[in-house]
Amino acid sequence: MTERTVGDPRDFRPWRFRESDRLEARRRELFALAAPVFRRHGYRGATIKALAHACGLSPASLYHYFGSKEEMATYLVRRPRMDWDSTWVDPTIDPLVQLALLLDLSLSELPNYLLAMRLADEIAGTVSDDRAHARTFREGEAVFARMVAGTDPGMSRSAATKVARDALSAMVGSAILGLDPEPEAAVRERVVGVLRAALVPTHVQAQRFDAAMHRAEQTA
Repeated sequence: MTERTVGDPRDFRPWRFRESDRLEARRRELFALAAPVFRRHGYRGATIKALAHACGLSPASLYHYFGSKEEMATYLVRRPRMDWDSTWVDPTIDPLVQLALLLDLSLSELPNYLLAMRLADEIAGTVSDDRAHARTFREGEAVFARMVAGTDPGMSRSAATKVARDALSAMVGSAILGLDPEPEAAVRERVVGVLRAALVPTHVQAQRFDAAMHRAEQTA
């Protein structure tokens, strides 16, 4: 397999972009820019003016992307779903490297997903919106499962989904509990351990797995 150079995992997007997806990508970017304002002030304290300023836009321009502050605050838990069929494995890159990059991308974006869930809870005035949480987890599970399956053409969809569920459970559980002083590095190590136990040596060789995970870590 010929590999091309893999750069910053934040540039890695393992889902197919259609024209409509460009708008979704921009909304995702704007939420990330506005996230510090939401973290500092909460949903009720964050003003449209402050959110727009953080995004480098005027309030009127921000409304082009989001119909309301509530729509922006809950975007990540209400946006169009990604799934197995919309996830693409690049044939020019080792699937294990892509799996590692997906892990690093997910770790970098996880705080924003947790923020969106907290904002949704604040808006609803409830302890937890379990449906939104479950929807977000199932989406991540599907995308991870497709990447896991790409590491071994003989792996069944159900087997890949189980591996993905175990890996995501380790990632999300640790992040929510907040027990690690350096959460991203500690959680990455934990999730890599889950993936290694599931994939080595039945589906991939240990040396290839370790090299792929280490290579992605060095580019993060």
